[in-house]
Amino acid sequence: MKKVSILSIFLLLLIGCSTDDAPFFFFEVTPVNTVSDIPEVFVVGQTDTIQVTYRRPSTCHAFNGFDITNDGEVREIAVITKVVQGRATCSDLENDLRTAPLVITPEEAGQLNLSFFTGNNEIGDPTFVTFNVPIIE
Repeated sequence: MKKVSILSIFLLLLIGCSTDDAPFFFFEVTPVNTVSDIPEVFVVGQTDTIQVTYRRPSTCHAFNGFDITNDGEVREIAVITKVVQGRATCSDLENDLRTAPLVITPEEAGQLNLSFFTGNNEIGDPTFVTFNVPIIE
């Protein structure tokens, strides 16, 4: 009888812990507003921090990092936000600008071409702001 009671309580706990109402999340690319603190030159092995400002669309968006794609000689950079859904407290934000640091430490001399995603144009193609910075020894 004791085992049946314990098993019944355990089953009730499992049934009561349904995750159907739990919030879920997804990741979203968020356009960059401004980029600042870009040095005139990078130095091999020296760390520099670039400040990337973006607009947080809602209270459900949180900074999750950068997506950096190496496209030949150009590094395409986008802000990635984590969007949590299923919260009753989410609200749209008009002008909530956030700044995230992008740390860069070049490993070899040459040229660093950084293209930051700024959104899509009227026909849906991505647009970028690009900075070409030499890397010296």
